[in-house]
Amino acid sequence: MSHRTIVTTSWDDGEKYDLRVAELLKSRGIAATFYVPITPYLGRLSLTHADLRSLSDQGFEIGAHGFSHKHLWKLPSAELESEIAPCKPILEDIIGAEVPMFCYPRGRYDSEVIRALKKAGYRGARTVQMLATGLEFDPFEMPTTIQIAPHPPSSYLKNLLRGQKASRMRTLITNVRLLGDWLELGKTIFDSVLQSGGVWHLYGHSQEIDELGLWKGLENILDYVCHRNGVTYVCNGELVPGLFCETLQQGQLL
Repeated sequence: MSHRTIVTTSWDDGEKYDLRVAELLKSRGIAATFYVPITPYLGRLSLTHADLRSLSDQGFEIGAHGFSHKHLWKLPSAELESEIAPCKPILEDIIGAEVPMFCYPRGRYDSEVIRALKKAGYRGARTVQMLATGLEFDPFEMPTTIQIAPHPPSSYLKNLLRGQKASRMRTLITNVRLLGDWLELGKTIFDSVLQSGGVWHLYGHSQEIDELGLWKGLENILDYVCHRNGVTYVCNGELVPGLFCETLQQGQLL
């Protein structure tokens, strides 16, 4: 498994531009998880119930992103439960399929948040830790590799220090000259994963992609990683360690 190359993508906030992202992914055979808050952002166009069903019917995974996208870290227990527990059954009722994954709003969480997620029946949760490529991780601390957004080098360093993983530090040091160019950084890390094995996880926010004019960059990176021999394209939920091993043994990812 250490030499297997996996590509996954995830998209946060459940906004209307997710449909454009989905079209780009579908045409390239790339899987994705769309993380959706129950309460839409005020003043923004959000995915409708019909949109969510359509994404699910196309094979994309729908994940939860909190009831109102509230910062969950250090919330009182009752408020924390009200932000987490209702999301899974509401979304499952909408799409008629399991919702196994959760994404932490703004990437912030603590042990109490994880406890509430497990109690609510989720099988894993995605963080905003970047520069990760390993397949071994806590199911409730799923990291990412690259965000489609410009970041100064200092942002990558701050992000890395929160996770405190030696492998991510090596990735940062190896690619320090590319930290100001997310597109070339993403391609270079993908090349490394293609050679040595691991998981390459792209994530982003479709509203931000539109606001910053990053659609051509998104198409570029998707073209670079799609339709590669020996690469498996999966949704986030299929990367949860136990579930991934079960699926692999059944031959569904081969």
